[in-house]
Parts: sequence; structure tokens; C-alpha cells
Amino acid sequence: MRPVRQERSQRTLERLLDAAEVVIREKGFADAAVADIASRADSSVGTFYRRFRDKRALLHALDERFAEEFRATMERAVASERWQGAPIAEILAGYIEFALKQGRTSAALQRAALVMSARDAAFAERHMRLVRELHERLRELLWARREEIGHPEPAVAIEFVLEQLRTMLALRLNVSPLSSSLLSVSDAEFMSEQLTSVCAYLEVPPPTDPEE
Repeated sequence: MRPVRQERSQRTLERLLDAAEVVIREKGFADAAVADIASRADSSVGTFYRRFRDKRALLHALDERFAEEFRATMERAVASERWQGAPIAEILAGYIEFALKQGRTSAALQRAALVMSARDAAFAERHMRLVRELHERLRELLWARREEIGHPEPAVAIEFVLEQLRTMLALRLNVSPLSSSLLSVSDAEFMSEQLTSVCAYLEVPPPTDPEE
């Protein structure tokens, strides 16, 4: 991206990014034409290329913006004060709900970034930084409640649970290169089965049904 110095130019840039997200969500990155993005942003192709060298540079900008927004949302979602007194099962349920909500809004963008990661290490590194930051916060929440865990090696069990959930969520949200039957189940069923699985592995009580 070339530098943007004026407020008006910044608004134009944001419109282009917003429009690009919509077009990519509708058509996928490969079929997202620059002309369509510019038109959706009430701008021109020339303006697009004054901001971005090519579509790859656009994807970098979108991915960076997603990372910033994700961090801000993550800070609220995993804040220790939010989960004061909450058991492990409730924390994991909150994490799954958060991940599904975030993933629904960015799945097309993340699929494009995943493809680009094979050719551009910056995409892969940006994604892994987010994963490491999220897992670190979750690890702290779970470790603080390690006395709840019945597994004989709580530290190892926590790592397995974090990686299992990351993989299963990627399959569920269709941002994995692997195909999965998980796309056919409802979010409620996915969450229920995942919580049953990880709670049994950790040997912690499952979530309490709010209707009980």
C-alpha cells in the first residue's frame, strides 16, 4: 500500500476495503474483480491502483485489518475479569461461540489468506501470531483452574484441547484445506459435541444446561 495522508483518502481506502470484503465474500478472492470492488466502493479502478499495487496487496491490507479487529475483540472475549468464577466448561463454551461468530464474518477472507500463505510467508506468520496470542490467553484462564482438571497431566491436556478445538473449528468454518462432514451439522450440535468431547478428556464437569 502507498501511504495515505489525508482524511478523505483514508475514507476512500476504508470504502475500498469494505467493498473488497463484500465482493470476496460473494465471489471468492479469485473471482473478485478490481472493477467490481471499485464500483461497490463508489470509486474507480484508477483509485484502486493508487492505493494497491495489485490484488495481493489488497489481501494483505484486508488481512492486517482483520488481525487488528480480531485482537480487539479477543481482548474482550478472553478478559480474565469476564470469566471471574466461571468453570472451565463455561470458558470453553464461550471460546467456541466467539470463534464461530468471528469465523462466520471472515471465512472467505481466511480461505484466501490460507491459499496465499503457500506463496507468501507473511500471511502464515500473521495468522500464527493470532493463534499464539489467543492460545496464550486461553491457556492462562484454564491453568488458573487446573485443580478442576481430572486428567493426570493438566498442562499437556490443555495443549491438546486448544489444538483440537482449533482444528475442529477450522473444519467447521470451512477454512481448512481438508473436507469435512461437520459442515452439515448445526452450530448448536457442533458446540454440544465438542464440549462433550473436550470436557470428557479433561475430566471436568460438562456445562450446566440453563433450562435445568
